[in-house]
Amino acid sequence: MMNKQEVLSILEKYGLSATRSLGQNFLCNEDVIGKILDLAGISSATRVLEIGPGIGALSEQAVEMAGSYVAVEIDTTFRTRLSEVVGSKGGRVIYKDYLAFAASELSDEESPDVVISNLPYYVMTPIMIKVMADFPLCRKMVYMVEEEALERILAKPGTKQYGPLSVLTSLFGEKEKCFSVDRGSFVPSPNTTSAVLTITRHEGQNWEPEWIRFVESAFALRRKTLVNSLSTAGYEKESVVHALESTGKPVTVRTEQLEPCELVTLYDFLKGKDGE
Repeated sequence: MMNKQEVLSILEKYGLSATRSLGQNFLCNEDVIGKILDLAGISSATRVLEIGPGIGALSEQAVEMAGSYVAVEIDTTFRTRLSEVVGSKGGRVIYKDYLAFAASELSDEESPDVVISNLPYYVMTPIMIKVMADFPLCRKMVYMVEEEALERILAKPGTKQYGPLSVLTSLFGEKEKCFSVDRGSFVPSPNTTSAVLTITRHEGQNWEPEWIRFVESAFALRRKTLVNSLSTAGYEKESVVHALESTGKPVTVRTEQLEPCELVTLYDFLKGKDGE
């Protein structure tokens, strides 16, 4: 049973501690662990990737439930603990910063259809975007994030928080905030409340690496027009103007005024996939 006393016992046994610079807070609430695993829908046919397993609060059960389990962990001090709760049960741990990890390091049999992670705020956006780029066919992602960070993920057009993360996740899949997690569910206790979010992939979505660069470029200069943002990023200005006029948008439009689907239409036009 993973509770506060058990976590403290594990930390003492293996000589471990939370590293503040890595945003480490260890989950110590068995009910929350059970809910996350239920949301992930793990079965013997599921291929799971966990980013940042820490001391294995989720890993210990996930590796037994899944057909394939791989974790990517930046902190090598957890090696002995994870070897016992993951490696001994047929799972695999890659000790690397996920942002330096290549999807090709996984075999076809390990390519995940479910990704789970407790994401530190400071790397939330790049990790979420990289997961979508690395595994475009991933069926479901279950993330724990700071509750305040949900504004950036769920933001709507015209709001200050609306940006690449909200656009890309909207087009990748259906987003849902499932429940909040209080500070007492972690050791050490964080300064903010957390929340669990699921992203369930849209059937038939077509994901291209270039698409991510396009969206990030479109938001790169928030105070400028979309034309200026994209032309600064290397897109031909005349082509962007023509695309906007052809799709019925003013050339003075700013990126945050456009719905995700409108950005898709613009991207397709620029790529010559508008049906002409």
